[in-house]
Amino acid sequence: MVFLVDSRRGAASRMKKKITATTFAKLITISFFVSIPLIAAALFCLKDGKAINDVYIPLGGWSDEITYYKQIEGILSYGLPRGYFGYNQSKALYGPFGVWGIIPLIPYVIWGFLFGWNYTSPIYANIFFCMLALFILYLLIHPKKNWMIIFSIFWICNQFLNRYLLSGVIEASIIAQLLTVTALGTYLLSDVIRHESRQAHPLSDGTALVLCTLLICFMSLERPYFEVLFLIPLWKAIKDRRKTWIALLPIIAIVTLALFFLNNHYFCSTYFTNIFSAQSILDGGFSGIIYRIFSNMIEIARLIWYAVRYKGMGVGWYYLLLFLELFSMIVVCVYRLLTHRKLPPMYLITLIGNVLILLSLIIMYDLGVGARHILALIVANSITLIIETRLPVNALLALVCCFSIIQTGSADAIPYRNDDYANYMIQLKEEFSKVVSVSDDISYDNVVAMPTADSSASNPGQSVCTYYGLMFAMPSGVGISLDFEDFYETPENIKAGYILVHPDGTIREKLESWGMHRVYQNDELMLYAR
Repeated sequence: MVFLVDSRRGAASRMKKKITATTFAKLITISFFVSIPLIAAALFCLKDGKAINDVYIPLGGWSDEITYYKQIEGILSYGLPRGYFGYNQSKALYGPFGVWGIIPLIPYVIWGFLFGWNYTSPIYANIFFCMLALFILYLLIHPKKNWMIIFSIFWICNQFLNRYLLSGVIEASIIAQLLTVTALGTYLLSDVIRHESRQAHPLSDGTALVLCTLLICFMSLERPYFEVLFLIPLWKAIKDRRKTWIALLPIIAIVTLALFFLNNHYFCSTYFTNIFSAQSILDGGFSGIIYRIFSNMIEIARLIWYAVRYKGMGVGWYYLLLFLELFSMIVVCVYRLLTHRKLPPMYLITLIGNVLILLSLIIMYDLGVGARHILALIVANSITLIIETRLPVNALLALVCCFSIIQTGSADAIPYRNDDYANYMIQLKEEFSKVVSVSDDISYDNVVAMPTADSSASNPGQSVCTYYGLMFAMPSGVGISLDFEDFYETPENIKAGYILVHPDGTIREKLESWGMHRVYQNDELMLYAR
């Protein structure tokens, strides 16, 4: 009898240890998966012998970084920036905000409010947002271990994704939001998830539907082409015969789109030209739109060829990854049709959404700018591919990403801190604070403008330009305007309180002839005030 009791106790003890070991291994796997954005960013810096804290966005070379950073800094310092943000000294009809307005900045404002705002803040915010998205994805989908491993390899190898994480732009937040919507959509619509792990989820379909719809509304206010994501809750509503939702969702989508255009019209400044002007699209007529789509598709093919064939070419890789994903989805759909199997709803929604978003980007944007916007699609598509097919597509995508690292070389390299330059920026910040005054009123007097190009006064055929990263040293609250060179042909255009120019440029001479006075100069810049 004693022997039997001891045997049972021993078996129970071994079982407990086994469960404990299994739970521990599972926690390690989950922690690794959720931490992939942080691990990948660290590895991406480590290959250069650097750490994440060494990234220094004032040396980044991307103009968007300065405008996003200073808008958020202005909000945190004054409630609203005191100067206007725009291009060619444009401004919103109401308020100081730039092209996309305040909506995309909200996650970063919250981060800055909680943790402070400095040059590394947007980077850690980017990493956190993506980690949070992967945590939500795990809670909703409970991906298998091999899924997590394949997706992690793809993320680590994707240099374009990691470059945006390690920057001061907001694309990582958009990627995190789209990943979350993809997770919610998969939770609601995927038969694979519902059959294999649905019992483990405490979230009701109704709650998931509400959360998905709210997030899509927010994303559509950031970028109007995300309206296509309303197909996810609409599909679920039709599938479950939720008549109220079927009636409400089109109304919500229309109201959200109307709010976007109202916000864009009244509270966002224009780009060099207004890309959301319906008139500019209609002027070319239907034939003009078809021609633009056709010619840009040819150009995309050329960009892909150049990226694969020649070193240092980056944009084509985005389109290559996207088209590989879409081609894989089409292959799966055709195979399932031929074998009389049910098509995955998320595949169909993803294909429709990708095509519509890609077409809108081709019509509205330059292909180089549009490539940045499709990065979120590439990441979200990879999740759908992993869940709905057994094809090792993400492994292929990871190989393509590895090859892209070799081919692109130092293009869009990460900017790392240089002590001499950092000290120079500290000195500039002190000097600019003495000569650039920021008033309590929102006005052009608080705007610092800079031409994005200039011609040498001694050699007109030579271009000269002040590096706009120096704008990071401007006092908190100022507005930033980036201007075309020909904008300075007419003195009536000048509204900004301050103009930062190159000492050897012709624009400096024009400013002096128009009566503007110099308030600061060194070997590489001159600052003029009205």
